[in-house]
Amino acid sequence: MAAKSKLTPASLAELGPAKLAELIVEEAQANPAFRKRVTAALAGAQGPEAVAKLVERRLAALEKARSFIDWPKIREFEKDLAATLANIIGEIGPGSAPLAVDLLLRFIATAAGVFARALSSNRLEDLYNEAVSALGPLATRLEPADLAGLPDRVMALTDRAGDIAPALIASLLEQASAADLDRWDRLLADKVATLQSAYRAGPYRELRQAIAARRDDLDAWIALENEKPRESRDGLAVAEKLLAAGRAEEALSWLDIEEPSRLAYADALDLADGVVRRDFRLPARSGLKARILEVLGRRQEAQELRWATFEATLDPGILRAYLARLDDFAEFEVLDRAFAHALTAKTRYRALHFLTEWPRLDHAARLVLDFGLVWDGSHYQVLQWVADRLQEEQPLAASLLYRALVEDILTKGKSAAYGHGAAYLARLDDLAMRLDPAALSKLGRLSHADWRAYLRQQHGRKASFWAAVAR
Repeated sequence: MAAKSKLTPASLAELGPAKLAELIVEEAQANPAFRKRVTAALAGAQGPEAVAKLVERRLAALEKARSFIDWPKIREFEKDLAATLANIIGEIGPGSAPLAVDLLLRFIATAAGVFARALSSNRLEDLYNEAVSALGPLATRLEPADLAGLPDRVMALTDRAGDIAPALIASLLEQASAADLDRWDRLLADKVATLQSAYRAGPYRELRQAIAARRDDLDAWIALENEKPRESRDGLAVAEKLLAAGRAEEALSWLDIEEPSRLAYADALDLADGVVRRDFRLPARSGLKARILEVLGRRQEAQELRWATFEATLDPGILRAYLARLDDFAEFEVLDRAFAHALTAKTRYRALHFLTEWPRLDHAARLVLDFGLVWDGSHYQVLQWVADRLQEEQPLAASLLYRALVEDILTKGKSAAYGHGAAYLARLDDLAMRLDPAALSKLGRLSHADWRAYLRQQHGRKASFWAAVAR
């Protein structure tokens, strides 16, 4: 009986036509979007042209609409739009690809107008992306004459399609013939020339680069890269392609003029270490440059660059690349030097992360103990990750980090994190059974029992925290 109650085509068929018709009418009266789907399905019995007339009326209304779609109306609007799109793809598409393509292009052309009228909505974005994805497969069913005219039709609606226009073109380029690519390239070049804003022209220039890549025309690809504003050029990408093409000297010249990104970047480790701005592309740029130097026979320079980059960044990838080029057994001495450098680095949180990730948990624990009083529990993204990995092999170091996390939560009254604090305290209880109390006293820290008593004395009124501990 339970299996028959599931909504499957077979179980619904058992209800019989009359009962199903009754349910459909009832739902259609209460649900306007569903009513439109049903109406389109009925029209579909007369052929795709009948459904197209219904869709055309809806698209005409959508094209003329100017009123703002506020929050109470957005959900119904999304359902209505979804029904229109489903009718084009599901009802018209199987019977007439040309008609479906025409209507789908009209639908996509409403994007800019809809987004200008409606509140931000992930569902609306998904619907237009779905329309873009549907166009390519439908276009493959067009007659050659219709397919040849598609680039001009699509380019004519780019302004109305707004930000989704480049994605629409990209979906069609994937299946374009050589002749179609030529036509697309000329149209895209004209489009770029008409756009005053480098930001707006950027996606269309990248589409031209995609065409150049399809043609294996590296020089055309690079020429287009040179057309970009200086701050937007990707010297690494150019150098990588030139190196792959056997043009190492040219690749090196691109890297020599490559400038650090002007974008300010800082991750959780940077914030913990007080680094305001970091050249986050330095390891990738240095790694690529080192590979180019090796191709040019300048192996020593390549290794010197890798080591200098590791010292500056503590990037494990660049260190592994350095080690891979060493003679047998030479890596042990180099690793000792690398770990010694990390233990004295000014960027302590990044050093701690590096030693834990490598992993050299003994060195990570040593770093924790050397600076036991300065670890800031507010940097929980770093400290929790490290503590979780240290707790089995290095319980003393893990305990200090978990304490820092708990103390930060309680001292700052972070009530939303009390559950996490209670979990850290439970781990500390477990770790305490494996620790020699004398080890903590040697570090000038309270025993676990005394520290717990201190927490209760200082933060006893934080009832919700202690309730979480008791659970």
